[in-house]
Amino acid sequence: MSRWPNFFIAGAPRCGTSSLHSYLQRVPGIYMSRIKEPNFFSGSVIGDDHPMVKPIRDEKQYLQLFSAAGDAQIVGEATPFYLEDPDAPRLIHEAVPDAKVIVSLRDPVERLYSHYLMMRNNRPSMGSFMDEIMRGLAMRDSRSRAVLTPSTGLYSRQVSRFGNSFGSGQFKVLILEEWRHDVSNALRQILRFLGVDHDLRGFSAPPQRRYGEARGPMVRYVFGNRTISRVTEALIPFSLRKLIRNAVLVKQMPKPPMPAEAREFLCHYYRDDVRRLESLLGRRLPWRNFGSRTADRLILDARTLTGHRQPEVPT
Repeated sequence: MSRWPNFFIAGAPRCGTSSLHSYLQRVPGIYMSRIKEPNFFSGSVIGDDHPMVKPIRDEKQYLQLFSAAGDAQIVGEATPFYLEDPDAPRLIHEAVPDAKVIVSLRDPVERLYSHYLMMRNNRPSMGSFMDEIMRGLAMRDSRSRAVLTPSTGLYSRQVSRFGNSFGSGQFKVLILEEWRHDVSNALRQILRFLGVDHDLRGFSAPPQRRYGEARGPMVRYVFGNRTISRVTEALIPFSLRKLIRNAVLVKQMPKPPMPAEAREFLCHYYRDDVRRLESLLGRRLPWRNFGSRTADRLILDARTLTGHRQPEVPT
């Protein structure tokens, strides 16, 4: 019989969702779909003809992802774009009213730069980070073009939508900068939230992905081809894919520093939204780009610094 998932890792992109998906696959009583990021509920931000994302929109095909769940207590999937999608919370709640949802958030400046470096590995024709920021702002409403979208990091409204739809008992926010340093403790929190009783003694998180650049155009093609990604996700465990990537497909090298003008521009762009998010969560966030007075002194007028018109930030 068809079975809907009752657990969603809903975002954000480049915030450790693949790692969380992989860790939870190893817990008895939890079934996570072998295909990550089906994007079934993200039709408002991911078009069917998107060049880098292959969404599953057919209900029968989507439910087939969970056909092997058996009697698992928790059946889940992970799609980072659900957090950004304005309709996803409502659609998920309509399909599975008792679902539980987790999101992992990261300093939005660092998140966007990480996303840029990943996309640059897949598409060597990309421009500079600052150029791609401005292109993404100009094309923010496009659902069928692969662009860097700064608005993805405007978390406060996104978190509010899920909180309003599911309430605190069914919705949990994690902070990547905190949980990646103590994965076992984070998993204990998640299992308590899900109501799963499992002893994590002996659990060890695999090494984190190291920065590297693709070894030539063939590897870039493999990284950028979503059909190939779907096949490897279905056949090769995440930890083995990570091992192959680090050992064979990329050249290990120091991560390039973020250009100063881009950092200052993005600090200005995200500052008010981070403050709204902190008010919403009732806590200060450990994001070095947004420390109180120190960060405020570092934020320059982006209009003067870059020569670009400062974009409006949605409220």
